[in-house]
Amino acid sequence: MMSRLFLRGAADTRLAWRLLVAAALALFLSAVAAAQPAGDAQRGPLLIRHQPNGLPAVRHLQVFEDKTRSLSIEQVRTPPQEARFAFPDDPLRGKESDRVLWFKLQMRLADPAEASREWLMLVPTVSTHDLRFYGPYDADGHALAAPVTTGMRYPWASRPAASEQMAWRFRLPGPGTYDVYFRVESTFARIYDVSVWDPADYLQSTQDKRMFDGVTYGVLIGLMVYGLVLFKVFGEGLYGFYMLSCACGVLALGSINGHALRYPFAHWPAAAGFAYTAGPALWAICKLQFGRRLLRLRHFAPPLDWLVQAFTVALALAIPYANWGAHPLMTFRLVQISVIASTVVMVIGALIAMRRRYWPAVLYFFGVALLLGGIGAIVVASWGWIEWAPNQMNVSQGALVAELIVFAVAMGSRLQLVLRSEQALTARTQQLVEALGTDALTGAASRAGFESRGEELLDKGQPFALMLLDLDGFKGVNDAHGHAAGDQVLIAIAQRLRAQLRKDDVVARLGGDEFAVLVLGTPSRDAMSLMARRMIEAGSQPVEYEGRSVTVGMSLGIACRPGDGDTLARLLRAADRAMYHVKQHRAGPAFTFASDLAAQPGSLSADVIPLERTG
Repeated sequence: MMSRLFLRGAADTRLAWRLLVAAALALFLSAVAAAQPAGDAQRGPLLIRHQPNGLPAVRHLQVFEDKTRSLSIEQVRTPPQEARFAFPDDPLRGKESDRVLWFKLQMRLADPAEASREWLMLVPTVSTHDLRFYGPYDADGHALAAPVTTGMRYPWASRPAASEQMAWRFRLPGPGTYDVYFRVESTFARIYDVSVWDPADYLQSTQDKRMFDGVTYGVLIGLMVYGLVLFKVFGEGLYGFYMLSCACGVLALGSINGHALRYPFAHWPAAAGFAYTAGPALWAICKLQFGRRLLRLRHFAPPLDWLVQAFTVALALAIPYANWGAHPLMTFRLVQISVIASTVVMVIGALIAMRRRYWPAVLYFFGVALLLGGIGAIVVASWGWIEWAPNQMNVSQGALVAELIVFAVAMGSRLQLVLRSEQALTARTQQLVEALGTDALTGAASRAGFESRGEELLDKGQPFALMLLDLDGFKGVNDAHGHAAGDQVLIAIAQRLRAQLRKDDVVARLGGDEFAVLVLGTPSRDAMSLMARRMIEAGSQPVEYEGRSVTVGMSLGIACRPGDGDTLARLLRAADRAMYHVKQHRAGPAFTFASDLAAQPGSLSADVIPLERTG
């Protein structure tokens, strides 16, 4: 029984899967059938009616190519030329090319009550060089409005609807069929996804796009400032090219979105056209130079580095040729191919760097992959391999911004690696300097050098005096002016101490703001007192730092061998006690001898120099 139930259940499951697949296949076939273009007989005039998201008109467009590039509207409306108009089978799937296209759209009002209402015909392109609208023509062949000429070759004031995309205002006076013509002359001519709008609806529909563009430009400008700050701080070409990538990205997107002609070059269309051509190429050049530096291709993959440099030269040469050469479209295609190919090369370079465990390459890889996916759609659509859609540009724009954001994170990762490397190098340098007995900051002897020299003198039985000193007010300098000012004070104090000593005497920085001096021989008490006073006076002189005077004081304790100790440790302890006695008696002398404290605990010797403290 159980086995029969199991087999029946399995059979029911297989049947359900078959029905599901059959239903999915039926839906797919119906969708394909619905997507097939209607035949010419089924395409009557476009019924003009209010539709909040725009009324699609592309399936009602008839088109022919003017290979002479010289036909006038009067010639186009003659019967021989009218007969050339035809409905394209797949209007949104076709590559851009340098040509002249004539379009014809027949229309009539769906509701006669909307006669004389204003409508907006939208041709969604900003890159058309010359676009001319004619009509509407009534049944008697009379034009109801004057022709309108606009495009990238003309100032912004030529736009009848003040729109970045090409738009034309028109009215239909009443019932009947009307003919509208428009002529497109452009290096990037294609069949466009034309639609008809209520002007208020169209303005409302552009708000999201405007906000998206504003956020895009804001992010790019912020990233550009970020790159500029890094470039000013570190001075590396890597950060300079990142900053330029962001700037050229703003230029490229501003041109592609039509904002270059609307804002900075409203009266200079030639400059806007140059920016449209040069912006993407300049952005690609800066991006390649940034990538080869970030990935260290010269180190990890020299052949790829050479190839990237070759792409850079090709793109640089393409900019003037695309604007003034004889084959602008071919040059534009080569630029597209170069951008795609160089991006693929950079992906390969990132993979090579990743194999070397260079982790910023991981982020770079994902950033380039985002861009490759984003620009790939718009490039293949311009070649006619897939159907063109208006949102493809938004995808590419978002991919460009996302790539630069990921690159910013990659630079942060690289900075972390550099910082860790520098910290390790600094620590290693400090170890080497310590091994050599020299303090890296001040150039004085280090604690290790001081101890080595002191033990050497003890082993040889040579007499010497030890002076231990500490700076008063040094913490306040660090707090008020920063550690850089404190470092400058330490360097100056070390130099001034050396200036008061003989050639064989030793100045050492034991750490922080604590110094020690080894005075060789058996100088008299008066000589030691005079030397201490000179040191204190020299140390009390202001130190200039960034236009400000910084002042510290000095507390000093003196111990002599063999009277105050027979080992270096005992001498240091004796001098330390004397120094801290001076600190505790702030109104007293600025130095004292350890022997005085041993002879009269709790009081000062009469021989102590009554020099007032300076710090």
